[in-house]
Amino acid sequence: MALSLSQIKEKSNTDEEIRKVYKMIYSNEFDEKTKPFQAFIPELCFYDNILLRGTRIVIPADLRLAVLQAAHEGHPGIVGMKNRLRTKVWWPKMDTDAEKFVRACKGCTLVSIPNAPTPMKRRELPTESWIDVAVDFLGPLPSGHYLFVVIDYFSRYKEIKVMKSITASNTVSCLKEIFSRLGFPVSITADNGKQFICEEITQFCKDAGIKVYNTIPYWPQQNGQVERQNRDILKRLKISRIQKTDWKQDLLDYLMMYNATPHTTTGKPPAELFFRRQFRDKIPAIPTLNSSIVDEETRDNDLMNKFWGKKYSDAKRKAKADDIRIGDKVYVKNTVKENKLVPNFNSTPHTVVKKNGSDVQVENDETGQQYRRNVVHLKKTEGQWKVINTAGDEETSLEQNNEHHT
Repeated sequence: MALSLSQIKEKSNTDEEIRKVYKMIYSNEFDEKTKPFQAFIPELCFYDNILLRGTRIVIPADLRLAVLQAAHEGHPGIVGMKNRLRTKVWWPKMDTDAEKFVRACKGCTLVSIPNAPTPMKRRELPTESWIDVAVDFLGPLPSGHYLFVVIDYFSRYKEIKVMKSITASNTVSCLKEIFSRLGFPVSITADNGKQFICEEITQFCKDAGIKVYNTIPYWPQQNGQVERQNRDILKRLKISRIQKTDWKQDLLDYLMMYNATPHTTTGKPPAELFFRRQFRDKIPAIPTLNSSIVDEETRDNDLMNKFWGKKYSDAKRKAKADDIRIGDKVYVKNTVKENKLVPNFNSTPHTVVKKNGSDVQVENDETGQQYRRNVVHLKKTEGQWKVINTAGDEETSLEQNNEHHT
């Protein structure tokens, strides 16, 4: 409801803070409650028993929530709401109150943009080849085929298998063929595809002594090595389609080129680091005996490029440390939207039950179901909400409190 000057006048007459400001201005009586006003004494005056700062009305404490509610009609953002208030009214820490009010608005929170990503964590270079590997499926392609991409984290050596069916059984068969030549790795990083979380592949990896790390759902960046490689593969497949050539043959040519080309991070060709020998292709070279390809320079190149890559990416993405803690109430991002009006975040509150860096496990407060999400997919709830009945209709009302988080 709109506030009238008579209401403000009536509340000002009984507001303890404003009464003390009156004594401060006209009787030089200073008090602890007048401290926030003392810096503005030259701008303060009373007009018809209403305290003004210049041409702006100083709102009594009892009416400030009503003014904030009026200023937030139409759901302006923090900056817009502050600017709207500053044109007509003022009180100490008004900007802070406006910020808290907007952050506590459930509607604004659910449609707000995701939080900034946390700073990147770069994977430390393994001690040697075929210890840590990443796997992923690319497809389906127009032909109905899928590409099974396997990458070694140490050397960046890559293998690609063309598959028509990607059932768990076929995935295990493909892994067996690769491992029969290269041996078992220590760990595999994969997404949450059905093939990588089912009992068959879990048991296969357990029998082989392989640790499986599944990435956070809807956060492919956690397996960034293979995701970047997929983009390179897609680029070559598109070229093949444009030129109307045999894409399977072009894929082999790409692999030959990739494994023989010095990697931008390590400075060494992936095949040389992987097999510890010179990789022979169509480009002539003098045969060399390289008994120690993995030298200090390789590790320095890897460390330096990862360091500067992290700084550049963190700055570009405006990454910052998150403030989500165990026990916090959060909203979870709607990763699948049925239409354009679906808010960015689900309105059901969740509780953070486990946290490891940006990997967060939350529990649905209504169903008790638990999910893994990246912190980018979570938004802290602020303010306290309840449903009240008015004349048989249900309305959602906000009880604003002075706590930053409830």
